[in-house]
Amino acid sequence: MISDLGHDTLYRLLPPIVRTCIRAHGILRKWLIVKLVAPNLGLRVRQTRMDLFLRAIEVARLRNADTPAPASQRHGHGPCIQSFAEGVLTSAVLSVESRIHQRAWQILALTRGVQCDSLASLLARPMIQFTNSKEPLTVDIGWLIGRMLEFITMTDVVDSLSEAPQPLINYDKRR
Repeated sequence: MISDLGHDTLYRLLPPIVRTCIRAHGILRKWLIVKLVAPNLGLRVRQTRMDLFLRAIEVARLRNADTPAPASQRHGHGPCIQSFAEGVLTSAVLSVESRIHQRAWQILALTRGVQCDSLASLLARPMIQFTNSKEPLTVDIGWLIGRMLEFITMTDVVDSLSEAPQPLINYDKRR
């Protein structure tokens, strides 16, 4: 049924608040990309902005981390619910327009002492160790929809490896 619908039709079926969040995400993403890839920026200014974006992602992850483990163990490795701010920043950093400026990303990776092959490697050595605010940020609606789709597509039962004739209940989905 969903495959028969066009993207605009599916978008119109969403509740108004979800549509507003999607529009806000798009507007903020475009604004951040413009700030990151403005044509008259010098290499140093562009590199500084890229570093600022990465630090903002680190702060967002620290504030939404599930575990009270030390910050050095949480970055990119522990469970973390994606916030709206992190989703917008990550989307802007991973955009095609941003990746065009490979030289600035390479220099930034060298100053951080990491590789520039992925966002996870750029965030491997955190520059931010703690934040003053411990309040979690607003959860990203795209992250929520993605998790809901994962649960919907999971099977209700799991085939057992033993010779039992009945399949087992998938408790991961029930939970």
